[in-house]
Amino acid sequence: MSDAAAKFVWKLARRHSWGSPIPAEQLIRLVAGTEDHDELARVLENEVLELPFIVQSSDGIHIPNGQDAHVEAANWLREQTDFADFTIKATLSRLPNGWPNDE
Repeated sequence: MSDAAAKFVWKLARRHSWGSPIPAEQLIRLVAGTEDHDELARVLENEVLELPFIVQSSDGIHIPNGQDAHVEAANWLREQTDFADFTIKATLSRLPNGWPNDE
């Protein structure tokens, strides 16, 4: 998985508001900074939307507001990024109290 994919997942986790979707173009702008929007659109389409805990609807893209999706996203972030467990846990509100030890 690319660093750009991790940026998308992290942005979705950070902007998470009770599972509210973010339109794809807005999500790309939030992640882009100085990066190429077309390349980011390809990463979103080919990498991020393939993740089992990411949902795309007509309203946009989001991580569902359920414990299973949050655990999957948290575990993915643990494997793909250098974020500390406490940072991930503070970001994804539906993680069980014992995460990551009770996986």
